[in-house]
This record gives sequence, structure tokens and C-alpha cells, in this order.
Amino acid sequence: MVKRSELELDDSLFEGEEKSHRLRRGRADNALAVVIALTVAMVALLVFTSEKENWWAVAMLGILFLASELFALPMKPSGRLSLALLVVVMAMMISGPLGAAVVTLFGIPVYWLEREEQGAKKVIFNTCQMMFAAGAAAWVFHYTGGALLEASLKNGGKLVFPWVLAMLVFYILNTVLITPVLTPDGESMTRFWQRRMLPRSPGYLLYGGIGFMAAALYVRLEFPAVLLLFAPLIAIRVVFTRYESMRDVCDKTTLAVMEAVEGPGTPMEGHSVGVAAIALAIAEEMNFQERDLHYLRQAALLHDIGKLALDPAIFAKDGPLTPEEYEEMKKHPLIGGRIVSREPSFAVVAPAITHHHEMTDGSGYVDGLAAEAIPIGARILAVADSFDAMQRPAAYRESLSPYDAASEIIKAKGIQYDPEVVDAFVNVVARRGIWTGLLKDSVPMPSDKVDAEPETGLEPEQPTLEDAVGGVVDISEEERERTATPADGIKYDEVRSEIEKDIVEWERAEGDRTRRKARGEPGRRAGSRKKAKKKDKGPKGEKKR
Repeated sequence: MVKRSELELDDSLFEGEEKSHRLRRGRADNALAVVIALTVAMVALLVFTSEKENWWAVAMLGILFLASELFALPMKPSGRLSLALLVVVMAMMISGPLGAAVVTLFGIPVYWLEREEQGAKKVIFNTCQMMFAAGAAAWVFHYTGGALLEASLKNGGKLVFPWVLAMLVFYILNTVLITPVLTPDGESMTRFWQRRMLPRSPGYLLYGGIGFMAAALYVRLEFPAVLLLFAPLIAIRVVFTRYESMRDVCDKTTLAVMEAVEGPGTPMEGHSVGVAAIALAIAEEMNFQERDLHYLRQAALLHDIGKLALDPAIFAKDGPLTPEEYEEMKKHPLIGGRIVSREPSFAVVAPAITHHHEMTDGSGYVDGLAAEAIPIGARILAVADSFDAMQRPAAYRESLSPYDAASEIIKAKGIQYDPEVVDAFVNVVARRGIWTGLLKDSVPMPSDKVDAEPETGLEPEQPTLEDAVGGVVDISEEERERTATPADGIKYDEVRSEIEKDIVEWERAEGDRTRRKARGEPGRRAGSRKKAKKKDKGPKGEKKR
């Protein structure tokens, strides 16, 4: 039985069997200490500089803030959508800087309910970062020409510029403070902020604008305005809950269908879940939006649904397929695309399912598409499908290790697989620790290396990422162009024999290494023998003394 939790876009899906989170915990602890210090300093400043506050408004807005956090909408694949910013803007324009900071304290009960295993640390961090961002934004608003919004709204036009500055400050502080905590292991905080936080800036501006209008409504109606703003929150929550319920039913139906294809105890059990995990990681590396991630996930889970319409004996056969059986098997992408296209909610993923066996050089099936004519979702599924499938036993070969499977994908870059997708795949397996499946820590990227060879957490003589890609992962455009090998005109079938020879040679080398270890002889890491010989010789082949 496949667990639904395995389908979430969670970094733990892509890390090695032995995970280490010491770096992330240390980063989170440092962020917590910084946020606490900043919040204490901000509160002290506001206490000594604040003028008369409208505490009645603070109480009303605090209740509304609590409701906003309590009825926040859960968003997939991760996160939640809250209207708390709307309330913060109202407090900033109605009660002043100190009042805006105090309003955020009403969210503590919700933060406590969501504390999970982080406990009090998470509660303190969420409270302090929200309080600091709200107080700082309100302080900027009032000390750049802003003033409390009047009931007559006569000064509304003069508050636009201070409001824009305050929204900018809140957005920067709120996103920068949570970035160290949310950044996955192996990814820089700058890149994470650009990838996940920068696209959210329009949302901050939108909610800030709604908050401006809500403040105008409050100063005219006061308490009834709270009821008018609270009622839509409940209505939205009810509608969204029903939508989420329908979506969960859809997900469970998808899993039930795929269990019919990948039954328990079969070599392909959990294959679609594995493909979904890798495909989502690649797409995230390529900066896909959350909506597209959802569609790609559905396509990955359903990419083999067409096999339901074929003879089960073909997929249960122990030996190689006959030409007739192979031609029959090649129909499953087209059948799968037709099946999902009948349901409007799944029709958008039909092209990715139909073409996930196409190849970059045009030698794939079902339509022989090439390069960018292949839908991007299908190009990603091709890599993810191959990577997971090669690690499973088949009638014509044994299962490959994660290293060998990834190496085969890299060899077929520009021939069978899209170069851009392969580049993203390499970054994923390197940063998230699934290159060997035995990593204790993520493989360090070349930019992290120093003169002394770093510890990688690998077993002795374990092949590393550099063996497969020639020691370079992230290279400049000039270097990429200089070392690139054109694949134009090359068909996958033409180089298949060469790839098979490479596999045989690798297996022979692995056998030799195993025999040397059994005899107690020192071994060399794969791919390092030639370098060692060159290092021991002088310019004309003479050994150095």
C-alpha cells in the first residue's frame, strides 16, 4: 500500500537513507536568536516613541488577526494562505506602530497549535518575526509622512506613498527572516529567496491594498466592519475545505488506480510515486510555479495508466519481449493520454503522459517528436521515469545503483534526454544526497571545495558525482560551449551499443574492485586510475623522484 504522505513535495523524499539536519538546525537556531534580539529592540523603540494608541481598535483587530490565522487556507504542495497581512495593514493605519506590533500577539494560540516537533522554538520564532516585521513597517509608515486614517478619509491620498514604503519593508523583513529556516539543505538562501519568495511580492502588494481599503471601511463603521470582514473569511474557508476534500478524493482515486498497475509485491511497486518525487524535484530546480508542480505530480502518478488496457502477461513476462509484444507495449503512453483526456480535471496532463517516451533526437515514441517539440512535462517525466526504472530489476538486466542509473542519464544527455532537464537533474541528485543512496550528508558542490579534499560522507572508494561528469558540475557558459559535444544527427540506437559496452566495462571494474577488497589489496576510486598514473610521471613519461 502506498502512503499518501509520500506524495507531498517534501525534501525528505530526495535525501539519502541517513539524513543529517545539523546544519539546518544550527541555521534555524541562529535565525531564532537574531529575530528575538531584533524584536526586543523594536518593542523597546516603539514603547519609548509611541504616542496615544487606540487600544479598542487593537483589541478588535487582534481578534480579526486571530481569525485570519485560525482560518488560514492550507496550500499544496506546501504552505498556507493567511489574510493576516490585511489586518496588519489595518492596524498600521488605525492604531499606530506599537498597536500593530501588539495585534500580532493574538496569533500565538494558532502558532502553538501548529508547533509540531519544533515545540516552543517555532512558536517564539513565528511570533517574533511577525511582530518585528509589523512593528517595523508601521514605524516606517508613521515616520515617512503617514498618519492615522481619518474617518472622513480626507487624508487618504497623502498616505499612499508611506503605505508603499511600509509594504516594501514588511515584505522584505517577513521573507528574509523566514528564508534561513525554510531553505533546504544544499541550496543557497539567496537562490531560495529568489525562487520561492520573490514571486510572492505581488501577493503582498495585493493584500496590502485590500488592507488599505479595509482600514477605510473600519474607520467609518468600526465594530460592524469587523463582522463584515470576518464573515467572508468563514465563507472562503468553507468553500476551500470542500475543494480540498474533492482534491483529496481525486488523489486517493489516482493512487487506487495506480495500485492496479503497480500491484504490491511486483518489481514496479511504488514506481509512479518515485517518478513523482524525482520529477517534482527537477521541476522545482527549474523554477516551476506551484500550479504547474501540481499538474506535473498528477502526470507522474498517471504516466503508466495506459498499461491497464494492455495484456498483463506482457508486463509479467520473465524474458525479453518479442517484437510484437514490444510494439504492443509502446501503445501505453497513447492509451494513457486518451484515458486522462476524457476527464476535464486531468486533460491538462494528457500531453505529458502521451509523450513521456519521446527522445530528444526524435527516435522515441509515440509520435517521434524531437527537442522542444516534446512538452516540457514529458521531458521531465522521461528522466524521472528512467532514473526510477533503472534502479528496479528487469528481465533483461539487473537493477542499477543510483550512481549507475544517473550516469546512464548523463551519457544520453542531448540524445535521449533534454539537456536542460538533465542539468537540473544533476543538481538535484548532487544537492539532495540521492546520488549514491548512501550519503550521510549532501555531496558538496565544487564551489564548496578547498585545497584539502573535503569529507563527503561516502563509503571508501564510493564513486562520486565528479567521476560521471568529468569533475565539473556548475561550469561557465564559455566552458560549456568549449567542451560541448554536438548531438545533431546522432540517433540513440546508433550509440546504444557504446553505452552497453560502458556498462559492461563498469561492471568488470566493479568486480575487480570487489576481488581486490576480498584479498585485502588497496583499491582505487572508480575513474581515478589514469589521473594517478599521470601524476607519478614526468613530462616524458619518466617517473618523478
